[in-house]
Amino acid sequence: MSKITRVEAVLVSVPLKRDYKGSTYNVPEKNAIITRIHTDDGLVGECANGEGRLPAHEQGFAILRDELAPMLLGADPTRIEHLWAKMFKVTYRHTMNPRPAVRAVGCADSALWDLMGQRTKLPLFRLWGGAREAVPIVAIGGQYVDGFTLADYGREMETYRKLGLAGCKFKVGGRSPEEDAQRTAAAREAGGADFVLCADANRAWNRHDAFDYARLVRDRGLNLRWFEEPCHWNNDLQDMALLRATTGLPMAAGQSEITAEGCRNLIAGGAVDVCNLDASWGGGPTVWLRVAKLAACYGVQMAHHGEPVVGAHLLAAVENGTYVETHHPDRDPLFHGGITNRGEIANGLYHLSENPGFGVGYDPDFIKAHEHARFDVKA
Repeated sequence: MSKITRVEAVLVSVPLKRDYKGSTYNVPEKNAIITRIHTDDGLVGECANGEGRLPAHEQGFAILRDELAPMLLGADPTRIEHLWAKMFKVTYRHTMNPRPAVRAVGCADSALWDLMGQRTKLPLFRLWGGAREAVPIVAIGGQYVDGFTLADYGREMETYRKLGLAGCKFKVGGRSPEEDAQRTAAAREAGGADFVLCADANRAWNRHDAFDYARLVRDRGLNLRWFEEPCHWNNDLQDMALLRATTGLPMAAGQSEITAEGCRNLIAGGAVDVCNLDASWGGGPTVWLRVAKLAACYGVQMAHHGEPVVGAHLLAAVENGTYVETHHPDRDPLFHGGITNRGEIANGLYHLSENPGFGVGYDPDFIKAHEHARFDVKA
């Protein structure tokens, strides 16, 4: 039986060229935790899990170091379900903030799965089901920029086409429904009829404003692939179910959930056509795959918020997968500049490699230049 002998992690933080602003958030830096799990037979599993602000990563990093790493030492790394359940118990502690704790579980779970891929010599998309070898890839874009005109947003869409991407998940919710509908129309005109265009409000609107926006884009024939997180968080399930029933627009949500059970409620409650749980935020690939199987039983498709390396393997593994999400290279310098051996992007598709596990490496010079914190826990 193989045993885990060492767990190490590096928290990287890369300042961005500008502050990327959505309706309810801003992103001035790219942050990620790169977790590596070593075994006594010489294998190493590693994965980068990111997105979100630095304080959340620092909290998750500390939980990974102080709680989960010692728990994993000496364990059999092939018992992933068992280890996930053991780690997740940390989130039940009364004084524990569950969000960073679940993020920490997701980091360890991802590295364990990469280790399984190394052991079996299979890429994870094949190990998990192998539904396809390439997946459509879109940008997360349309963030608000002071002084941007409608033509500027159009040129942004043209940039994504030149990068070989199939479309864009366009940010809305930070302006009036009419103004954001105009911005969306500019994106559709520049992208063209075959450009995959989604709208993402990041839970910014009340039901009435979300309905007004949905009516405007529908009546203008903008052909949205889906409308994501349209309504405030405190009543989103009921509001999305109503919008879905009354507007005819497909609804997407799930990235703000941190449990399979939260996604189950969205799916069973008739609130979504697409569930976009983020494995890095929601407890790892183990959880995402549970949700994907449940979603398939309801005829619901799956997406994955950000982190294209992890997302691509999950989405390629299942028949109900949709689009890999990336960013402009300036917004995600890790994926576009700090990862080695990643898949090829061409003609709107991300082509996965046949390398085992997640199939990528991490540029040591890039990591060293942007290291914020590090730990190394050994048996």
